[in-house]
This record gives sequence, structure tokens and C-alpha cells, in this order.
Amino acid sequence: MGKQVQRLTKEVVDQITERAAEVATEMAMNIYQQKAKEEERAKFDKRYKNTKLLLEHYRDFSDYGEKAIYRIYEELDEDIVDIIELMEGRRSDNDGRIESIERGVMRTRVIMNHVNTMLEVYKKSCEESPYQEEKRRWRVIEGLYLKKVPESVQEIAEKEFINERTVYKDVKAACKRLTALIFGIDGFER
Repeated sequence: MGKQVQRLTKEVVDQITERAAEVATEMAMNIYQQKAKEEERAKFDKRYKNTKLLLEHYRDFSDYGEKAIYRIYEELDEDIVDIIELMEGRRSDNDGRIESIERGVMRTRVIMNHVNTMLEVYKKSCEESPYQEEKRRWRVIEGLYLKKVPESVQEIAEKEFINERTVYKDVKAACKRLTALIFGIDGFER
């Protein structure tokens, strides 16, 4: 009987150990998946925030790109090696240019060209949409952020016959779509 109890006890311990390992593995996988979801959410939140900041500062960035004193490579004979060195940060300041300004102007122009292209895509999508909310969302974004003279939330609400809260909801919905357009697949909320 003593050996039988030992064998039974060993079997029970093995079963308990196996089940504990299964539970621990399952818990570890759940924690890993939760952390992965949180990281994806944080990435989307950051991109969404950046989209909102781009819109809020759209006029400033557009003016900066258009009015910056430094003009990047407007001469066609610029050597490709110079461009690569500039992009990699290897160009010296021998010619009197301030590299940080040079890079800032170049980055701002590249980003704003992309943003403008994606705004056009979004505008066309909204204008061709059968849904009036989509059409209105474009007008809200345009009025708040893109027009030379911005419209206030109150003005837009009155003009669109909606309340101010709906204006903010439209901005949020538009920013989600614009985040996907501006950042591509990485801009989708998962």
C-alpha cells in the first residue's frame, strides 16, 4: 500500500505540476498579448496626436515652408552626394549654412508635401462620399485648420447647423482617418 500511495501521490503531483505549467503559460501569453495591444494603442495614440498637431499648426508649417529664407536645392546642378551627406548629417558647415535650419526646412517641406497630398485624398474621399457626415467633416477640418483665416468652433457649428460637441466629434473622426492616410498601415487603430 505504501508504494501505491507514493505512485498515486507522484501522479497527482505530476498532474498538478502540468496544470500549473499550463495555467502559467496561458497567463504569460495573456499578459504578452495585453502588452502588445497596449504598445499598439500607444503607437496609434502618438500618431493620432501628431496628426492633430500637424492640423493645429498647419498654417504655421505651410508658411514656414513657403517663407523660409533658406531655399533647399533650387538649383538643378546640386550634387547627389551633397544631398545624401545632408540627409545623413555628414555635411560640414564650411559653406556657411546652418545645418539644423537646412534640415528643418527640408523635413518640413517633405512632411508638408505629404500632408497636403493626403489632405487632398481625404478631401476627395469626403466630397465623393454618399454620407453627409463625411462631407461635413471635411468642411470642419478645412474651416478650423486649413483656411487662411480660421473659423471658430462656434462659427462652424452655426454654419453647419450642428452643436459644438459635434464639431469636436467630427474633428476626432477626421483625425482618425487622416492618421491612417498620413502614416499608412501604421496609422490604423487596432
